[in-house]
Amino acid sequence: MAKLLLRSASIAFVITFFVVAPVPAQIGTLVSPGPLSRAHANLEGLANCQKCHTPGREVIASKCLSCHKPIADRMVAKVGVHRNVVDGCVTCHVEHGGADVDLRRLDARRFDHATETGFPLEGQHAKLVDKCSACHKKRTFLDARTSCDSCHTDVHKGTLGHECTRCHSAVTLFKETQRQFDHARARFLLTGAHHTVACAKCHVGGVYRGLKFDTCTGCHETPHRSQLGPSCTTCHVTDRWTTRTVEHSRTGFALVGQHAQVACERCHTSGITKALRFDRCSACHTDVHRNSIKEDCRTCHTETTFRGASFDHGLRTSFALGGKHAGLACRKCHKAISADTAPPASRVIDFAGAKAECASCHADEHKGKFGRTCDACHRASTFKASGFAHPRVPEFFAGKHVGLACEKCHVRATDLQVSRGSLRVVPEPGKAPQMTCDTCHGDVHLGQVGPACERCHTVGAERFAPARFSHEVAAFKLTGKHGAVECAKCHPVQAGTFPAGAGSARRLKPVSSECRSCHKDPHLGQVDASCTTCHSAQSFTLLSYRHRGLESVFGVGSHRRLPCRSCHKTETGQFPAGRGTTVRLKGLGKTCLECHP
Repeated sequence: MAKLLLRSASIAFVITFFVVAPVPAQIGTLVSPGPLSRAHANLEGLANCQKCHTPGREVIASKCLSCHKPIADRMVAKVGVHRNVVDGCVTCHVEHGGADVDLRRLDARRFDHATETGFPLEGQHAKLVDKCSACHKKRTFLDARTSCDSCHTDVHKGTLGHECTRCHSAVTLFKETQRQFDHARARFLLTGAHHTVACAKCHVGGVYRGLKFDTCTGCHETPHRSQLGPSCTTCHVTDRWTTRTVEHSRTGFALVGQHAQVACERCHTSGITKALRFDRCSACHTDVHRNSIKEDCRTCHTETTFRGASFDHGLRTSFALGGKHAGLACRKCHKAISADTAPPASRVIDFAGAKAECASCHADEHKGKFGRTCDACHRASTFKASGFAHPRVPEFFAGKHVGLACEKCHVRATDLQVSRGSLRVVPEPGKAPQMTCDTCHGDVHLGQVGPACERCHTVGAERFAPARFSHEVAAFKLTGKHGAVECAKCHPVQAGTFPAGAGSARRLKPVSSECRSCHKDPHLGQVDASCTTCHSAQSFTLLSYRHRGLESVFGVGSHRRLPCRSCHKTETGQFPAGRGTTVRLKGLGKTCLECHP
């Protein structure tokens, strides 16, 4: 009975299958393992199966190649990716994986473009190794051409032919090729300054053929109005446009000194080489002395520099130029008669009537309070009063005070009030200024110590270091390791309120003498604040320790020779001062069994 029911159900299923809706479509849907890729979408349906599939032989290569003929041709020619293919196409190209499946399975990064296509991706092309669509605009890769103009626009519009590689390479950006182009390959060789000229200066509008270069005037305008002929190379060379090769000594006037640096057009103003007068300097140069000196300019001046003169001031006048006076220009003392606004070449210099007194040229900074004889303190070698010695208290003017300028101490009261605000006023020049430190120096300690700076400082110490101060007079004696510690370690610069007011100063008072004010507690609160119970300033290392109350156990026998770390281990945990890592000092066992099993 069961077999009869099963057979009836099967017959009913078959009848229903063939009666309902289009039969081929439904069978194709049931038989197909999945949708075809978008490239083969037109072959969907049971009626198209045999276009790719052969009954009993699945998919064979001849079916595929009947459609993909370009690939078949390349296989016969033994070129390209398929040149050595011997298996069926389905080995690599698997269909029925969905509409978005790419049958080509190409790994652009691993694809050897040079071997497979004969076109290596080098230089700038190497950036496109994984951007196939930049060159292959269609889905197929077989119709791409290797000529440059297949991808790049010919900016020369065919005027230079179609072989772009004669000038360009993929290694260099096309816009930079002009800087690397070997102009020796052209008919016109670039020499000298031509190398630095931009290509567009000669190749206007991108024209590279038909340029005139047989004469210089093909590119350069002549400033000589064609009076010297068309050949510029008679006088000029290409190293520099301003280079002259004219031997001026052949003209009777050799160019030496500063004359050799003068541009031709400064003398040859008309732009032509005509005979010029050169028997006297005044033929070209304005006589700034208006004939007050009858000799020619070369009597005092030379062509090496027109500013200098060989005039012997000590021999021809009563005022010898020594020291700082020796290097002065004449017009510094011999004033110009004409207005100062006139051009230097047209100013008239008066060499008569100059006075030898210092005040005739120099302003008296002392307003006559020290007389008019400046050389009592000053010398021409240096206007600083370096030769002056203070007759009283010579030790005060030693050390760092030696190099001070006079005006550091001898200043007007009005100047001092502006520049030193809070300091006391120094008397006017001519009066002896006070010699207390706070007259010139501000109190850097802001009232922490008294006004007598000399108790600690000397004028000879570097940067006014406290050379006289000794910590022996302080409440905290520097012993042991403390003796080598820098002052700033314990006395830092702080900002706050001091006896003289708010500000920033090195803290001198009050300074705590407790160890923990400078040193961190390595025991994290396991012992009291008095570090001197175990340690000393001579050596912060614990040299010995007596276990109080336990001398009978830890002070005798083998215990006495044990290093501390045998019992006191480094631990990480909670201590009186907080959690941390340190040597356990307290809380250890005191019986034998707590250490010895």
